[in-house]
Amino acid sequence: MKLKKFIEKLKKIEKEQGGNFEVIMADNIPVVEPVFSDKYRGKKVVITDEK
Repeated sequence: MKLKKFIEKLKKIEKEQGGNFEVIMADNIPVVEPVFSDKYRGKKVVITDEK
């Protein structure tokens, strides 16, 4: 999925549920401080959790 499409989906969720919701990773671990990783250069954006 392209980043633009992902952001559009997030904006839709925000409109439907309000902006105060918790981000949970797929393995059900809360995301404490999400960051964009630049470890993989190119056309991929990696979102990770930095504690």
